[in-house]
Amino acid sequence: MSFLRYLAAPYSSRTAGELGFLLLGLPMGVVWFVYAITMYAVSLSLLIVWVGFAVFVATQVSMRWIGAVERAQVNGLLGVRIPPPDARPRSDARVSAGARAARYTLELAHDAAAWRVLAWVSVRIVTGPVGFAIALVAVVLPLSLVVAFGLVLGYEVGWIDVSTEATAEAALDAGGWRWGYAALPLALLITPALTLAARAFASLHRALARWALGPRVSAAAREATARAERAEAQVRIDQELHDSIGHMITMNVVQAGAGAHVFDSDPEFARRALQNIEERGRAAMGELDRIIATIRGDDAPLAPLPSVEQIEELAGASRRAGATVTCRVDADGIAGALGRTAYAVVREALTNAARHAPGAPVDVLVARDGDALGIAVVNGPAAGVPAPRDRAAGGRGLAGIRDRVGLMGGVAALGPEAGGFAVRALLPLGTEIGAGEPGSPWAGLRAKVAP
Repeated sequence: MSFLRYLAAPYSSRTAGELGFLLLGLPMGVVWFVYAITMYAVSLSLLIVWVGFAVFVATQVSMRWIGAVERAQVNGLLGVRIPPPDARPRSDARVSAGARAARYTLELAHDAAAWRVLAWVSVRIVTGPVGFAIALVAVVLPLSLVVAFGLVLGYEVGWIDVSTEATAEAALDAGGWRWGYAALPLALLITPALTLAARAFASLHRALARWALGPRVSAAAREATARAERAEAQVRIDQELHDSIGHMITMNVVQAGAGAHVFDSDPEFARRALQNIEERGRAAMGELDRIIATIRGDDAPLAPLPSVEQIEELAGASRRAGATVTCRVDADGIAGALGRTAYAVVREALTNAARHAPGAPVDVLVARDGDALGIAVVNGPAAGVPAPRDRAAGGRGLAGIRDRVGLMGGVAALGPEAGGFAVRALLPLGTEIGAGEPGSPWAGLRAKVAP
């Protein structure tokens, strides 16, 4: 700490709060400690006549109130943000009144928050006098030195007349009053040290208050875990809505547009398009019901998760929507997570092709490539449709492809190719992706990960 920072310590915004907290520590500690000891002693002495149980219940409940008052004081004066502890135990309303009272008393006896407040009160009765003394000296001594300097200065300029005080007049005539000029620099040097001592003592109370007046660490960890699980579930539901429902809606929009375009010239195609839209709409509603049931926590039967085996069906649905799709899948025995990722990548690529280049031919290839599973979805330019822009840098779906592939330890490349757009991905079948064969469709991706 620099000397200037040392001198500035008393003028910090938190100094007044810390000194106020330490000054209140003695009276508050005495009041709470006397109350707690008296009430617990009375409850123990009257247990034999059953009145002690009521006194004990009242004491345990009031300890939480004391904790709330102390927590507000710590938060306000010491500048911390301690949340309330766990909720107080509640008795079961389905049992009889006597059993409910007995169970409630037993639960209060195990109320860790109340016992931690008692520990805080017990510590305050010990630290209160020490903190009070430190704070009192930190306030009174600098003020005394400043007053002494003011008295000497007042005598020097004639503002103060001490001629009526014989002892003071004798001391002043002897020249001892000049030592009073040292009081001001002495106050400037001593006050920061006293302030830092009070600050260090207040910091001990901050650490203790977090344990005694706030939630348990296990409760905080459970709450953090619950928040993480809720966030993960929200992301998963969002991904499912985007992938499954979004794909079906996109296919319906594409097929509706194609059907409307040939409604007069090819009514049979338009009729099939309407049938496909109806079937896909029903499937989308079923998928939406399943997701909503999952959010509500209903025990609804879940449909089997898609895998590599369903990629052919996915390509067939795109063909029925009017797209020109060639599909070749040569990847048997792929593990569940790997297969689901491959299915999701192909689905998102087909959706983007239908959305951004309707009518363009699409070639889908999913095959084993040495130590990896290769995925390639390439669409060429469509007649009358401008060449697609580089959508790899933006778009939620393409970002989702990168995320999915990255989570599986793979690598993906997305961008324009030969006037169209290509999505290529490699998913490792083992622990990592090696060099592979030079002529592989995914050789460029291997070059990014292989040493």
